[in-house]
Amino acid sequence: MYSVIAAGVVGSSFVEKLDLPNLVLSQRQSGAPGMLSYMERAMLAALTSKLYRGDGAIIDGGSFFGSSLVASASGLQSNPDFARMDFSGFPDARPLHGYELGFLPAPASDKIDKNRVFHGTPYVLGESFVPILEKNVDPYRDLISLHIGDLNEEVWEGAPIEIAFIDVCKTMRLNAHVSKQFYPSMIGGNSVLINQDFFFDRLPWIKVTMGYLRDYYRWEGQVFTSSIYTSIKDVPQEVADYDPFTQGSYEECLAYHDAVAFPGIERKYEYFLELSRGYLMALKDRKNDALEHLRAVADRYEDLLADEHTDRGNQFRMDRAVRQITNGNIFKVS
Repeated sequence: MYSVIAAGVVGSSFVEKLDLPNLVLSQRQSGAPGMLSYMERAMLAALTSKLYRGDGAIIDGGSFFGSSLVASASGLQSNPDFARMDFSGFPDARPLHGYELGFLPAPASDKIDKNRVFHGTPYVLGESFVPILEKNVDPYRDLISLHIGDLNEEVWEGAPIEIAFIDVCKTMRLNAHVSKQFYPSMIGGNSVLINQDFFFDRLPWIKVTMGYLRDYYRWEGQVFTSSIYTSIKDVPQEVADYDPFTQGSYEECLAYHDAVAFPGIERKYEYFLELSRGYLMALKDRKNDALEHLRAVADRYEDLLADEHTDRGNQFRMDRAVRQITNGNIFKVS
């Protein structure tokens, strides 16, 4: 059974155990600069404080300014068994491993201002924001190992993984690499995987991969754009080495994309998944199918498009999908 737990939060009994609506975050947990919602930070803090056993490492893929690492590390410190946990067998003898490229690309034109402010924190496009990340996680550096650079070049040496929070699969290549490196090390039947970019209108390769792995992971719920899974059994390396999005046929990718049901999610997120399906069609060289699909989606979700009061909301996402697929500039422009 899945139930609506709070706005943007749907889950099974597993998610209900986290008691997210009643979890009050500290100022450090809620105030750390980052893109995660309050509930997503609460989810990470609850996982490490209530359910983490210390049997495997915690992967934080795509740490940005460190809000996810702060939530996980602070939650871990409040775990009743924390003092008895032995992390000596983990890489660098630390339980948390954060992966971050360390900068956002500079604009192609010199006429575009590179100076930005995100939630009160200034940074410069094209320049390293690693000092910001390091400052934010500094109180927990005895628990955190930072891996700065291209994750595509990183190799996980096989230590068991108990929790994986993945917020880095922005490209097909990264998605395939994450699957290959981390999923075979997750503890079969006793680990948690969160894909933060899942309930999002783009990045269809994530949905395809999780549909392909449906026999290995059970969907437990949603926290805003994050999709939560528990492991059913070990993922064999040869299964993880296969990339269903680039190696699968058009028909196989569509089947994987739609393979898992998500009972209870808001209609808005159903709409986002339909947009993702359109991007999948286009990326598999079925442009006309994609545009026809989007026309049908626009009709089916006409109420969501009409009830639009934000600059980058439902109508914007539909217009962007149609424009990018029509022009062939998928994901190259906003």
